[in-house]
Amino acid sequence: EDLEAIRLDYLKHHDLERVHARLHQNFLTLLESLNLPEEIEKRILDKRWGAAGQLNGTILTATKIPKSGYIKEYFEAETSEEKRKIYCHCPRIRESIGEDDRLYSLYCYCGAGFYKGIWEYILGRSVKVRVKESILDGDDHCSFEIDLK
Repeated sequence: EDLEAIRLDYLKHHDLERVHARLHQNFLTLLESLNLPEEIEKRILDKRWGAAGQLNGTILTATKIPKSGYIKEYFEAETSEEKRKIYCHCPRIRESIGEDDRLYSLYCYCGAGFYKGIWEYILGRSVKVRVKESILDGDDHCSFEIDLK
């Protein structure tokens, strides 16, 4: 229902920056509900992580936050492998890190669908999403580039 209000706002104003600001406000509310230590919240916000991501013209870069049950542990982890093992929201990927090298970042297009669904619903049209960074490629987090043109 939060997306419905944002969709209606977009239909009325056709303003991507306005919609982006509303999505960011929703993310702030979610982040507050997680009751994280202030320094972790600050690090997440400084990195511009979360569903709203960072808007540059019509290109949005969204970086997933770590799975909510592991956010604190993620930021306390000392190695990249420790971070990667607990980062993903997908249990299959979390279980495969360090154990199964058969999963490729192509698998992350499942997660890309999350952002695709949000933006296609809001804009009422198709958008293109690509995996920019993936823990399956050795990155410490996953980010997606959404072309909103």
